Amino acid sequence: MLYSEFKERRNRFITALKIGSPFLALIVVYMSVFAIFDIQSNNFVLLILFILVYIYYIFYMIYKGFNESLIDYTQAFNTHTIIKEIQKVIKKRNKDGFIAMINVLNISYIEEQYGMTVRNQILQHLVERLNLYLSSFGLKKIPIGRYQNGSFLLIFNKIDNKKYLDHLLTGFCKEIKSKGIFTIEIKLKSVSIEKSYDNNVKNIISKLISTFQDVESNLQNILKPDEFDSLIKNAVQTRNFTFNYQALYPFNNTEKYTKIFSVNTKLLIDHYGVLTRSQILYSVKKNGYEIKFDKFILEKLFSEIKLILTKYPDFIFIIKISAVSFRNRGFLIFIRELLKSSDIKANNIYFAFEEKKTYDDFERFREIINDYKNLGFGIVLDRFGVSNSGFEYLKHGLQFDIVSFDLEFVKNIYIENYQSMLKMLILFAKSLNVKTLVKFVEKESILHILKDTCPDFVQGFLFDKPHEFKDF
Repeated sequence: MLYSEFKERRNRFITALKIGSPFLALIVVYMSVFAIFDIQSNNFVLLILFILVYIYYIFYMIYKGFNESLIDYTQAFNTHTIIKEIQKVIKKRNKDGFIAMINVLNISYIEEQYGMTVRNQILQHLVERLNLYLSSFGLKKIPIGRYQNGSFLLIFNKIDNKKYLDHLLTGFCKEIKSKGIFTIEIKLKSVSIEKSYDNNVKNIISKLISTFQDVESNLQNILKPDEFDSLIKNAVQTRNFTFNYQALYPFNNTEKYTKIFSVNTKLLIDHYGVLTRSQILYSVKKNGYEIKFDKFILEKLFSEIKLILTKYPDFIFIIKISAVSFRNRGFLIFIRELLKSSDIKANNIYFAFEEKKTYDDFERFREIINDYKNLGFGIVLDRFGVSNSGFEYLKHGLQFDIVSFDLEFVKNIYIENYQSMLKMLILFAKSLNVKTLVKFVEKESILHILKDTCPDFVQGFLFDKPHEFKDF
């Protein structure tokens, strides 16, 4: 049994005691009262009143019990609980021990290829395998908790040798990689840090993430790739990126651009020429280096737009990144440092991302979005309407600056159902004070139809073609 499952059962038992104990106490009190005093009608009224209060108390405790589960679908501790467990151990006088992180590098690829159900089963099986592996080395009752996506935090109180721990965790990662789970290849990386590193849990986790990304920095060690994957990784490693930009135009005045520009990223690859971001993203996801990929893009892009923003300080660039990067705390730390080193202001940058499937931890997602917005960044939800995820995000009150509609709407703009749906979604976004953007407008007839829907911005070859940055 996992330590987290043991704690969960204990928590439920304590809840059951809290429910049952008042009832037993109530019986004892009333038996004592009726034995000493005469039974009167007001005693029965008081008894009924206490019973009603107790029934309310039972339902409250049951409701509270449902909302205070310590574990999630992986049977490991949930994020809130593992953070509390770490807080407990770092406050103790005994500072010996370590906090470790294990990350599934290709979790987004697994979800995309096999679905969320299989992803959840794999993560649960991974936790079970990890627990058995640690137990075989005499490490029992190790707190394991899922931090986010495919990353897990572990607490080791009885180990005082970091090299031994790292060797142990590396052995597990290699074992999983060689055997896989459900015949699916799993790529893992692990890092650890002394729990005495800091008294603040957030600082410990941030350090783990940044250390993990340093370990990940050498893309060549991720896997043995085929030829095409190898060429892509080499091109990414050497920052063979090229960029162009395309202006957004206000729908009510398409003669004047908005000083907002979307950035298109391409990669120059030996023997294949120039490929778009979407053409190489499958390989990047499959091989598990989306975050590093986005970092390399931003490092080069920021160096190119720095001079432009010096000349035009009110320009805004919309840059597309993966949702995996956007939700990664270490990536946000990287962005902060990149802003400082490049002397670029956050309000000159809008980050755009798309997502086919809903990330259902809305509270955490809201916190991440607020962190970006508090720094000054704008947030764009790309390909809105292509699946239910975008609608779910707006429905749950996540704050985006712009929603950009999927190409599917423009391709089918002459179909009445698509026109009605686009109009409805634009009205819905505007009711939430979210700006709307329709891209790929290439004909006057499309612009004419859009007059009935009135998006805030339009973009396309009808107004402007993509330009090189040197044209500014």
